[in-house]
Amino acid sequence: MKEKPIVNARRINKMRFISGIIICSLVIVLTFVAVALSLTDFFETGSSEAGVGTLKMFTTLSNIVAAFSAAMCLPFQIDGLRRDRYRLPSWIVVVMYVGTVGVFLTFFSAITIISIYQGFVKTMLSKSSLFLHTINPILITILFVLIISDTRIKFSYSFISMIPIVIYMIVYFIMVFVIKVWKDHYHTNSFMPWPLSLLLMMSISFGVTQLIRFLHNLTNKHVGKSIERYYMESPDFEYPIIGTAVAHLAELESKFYYEGDDVYIPVDIIDLLSKRYNASELPVDVLYDIYLENYLINIGKKTKVSI
Repeated sequence: MKEKPIVNARRINKMRFISGIIICSLVIVLTFVAVALSLTDFFETGSSEAGVGTLKMFTTLSNIVAAFSAAMCLPFQIDGLRRDRYRLPSWIVVVMYVGTVGVFLTFFSAITIISIYQGFVKTMLSKSSLFLHTINPILITILFVLIISDTRIKFSYSFISMIPIVIYMIVYFIMVFVIKVWKDHYHTNSFMPWPLSLLLMMSISFGVTQLIRFLHNLTNKHVGKSIERYYMESPDFEYPIIGTAVAHLAELESKFYYEGDDVYIPVDIIDLLSKRYNASELPVDVLYDIYLENYLINIGKKTKVSI
């Protein structure tokens, strides 16, 4: 069996940064355009879901949340490309998880339920629906599942991602079936009594949270293994002693230093190199000092002492 080639971890990250910047920007722009067109009733549909009424649609709200999460993520993607490294705060990943679940549920509902009544073309490819029902959900799902994969999603996060859905469902069923001021635009009472529809939608929503979580964590595991293999086996870090390998790592990282940047010690990578060189007896603090000293020398903040 042919052995898999070692993938350059730094190249993987660069591709992820560029892809993330492009997709985040597209999601933000497309959401703004689609919502703006709907709010102004640009297409002159004259329906109760046009104009300000678009804000009562879960499709619109979920896309806004997704665009908001993309906007929070974008600066970290840009900074990651600039520094060749980034750490996205876990709470932003959770917000993106919430947004992804919402728009994917929108996509699923549109393509399986709404299309029955409105037709596939009108539901998925017509006017602002092209952006909110099709393009945005696909883009944000790709972003979260394949690119924003540094943080492993815990099972408990599933319930956080359900909060907006539960709140919307409660409001929807009150406004449609109790107060009766909204049209049942999602046709929840067409096939079965609405309480059963509520239970069904809750079950489908929870299933979506698990599907997205599974795919995200699968990528997280795969990318993590590729990065670990790179630092454990790549000839780029093949030196007689670990100190030289760590010094080389510092040299690589220093190329992305900008005046005023904080000095960041890549503890996880140094730990991998320590494992590679079987240097468990050498205190990691010593390796951190080697890294820091060489990093400062390479950025000109410290003079190399010759003996």
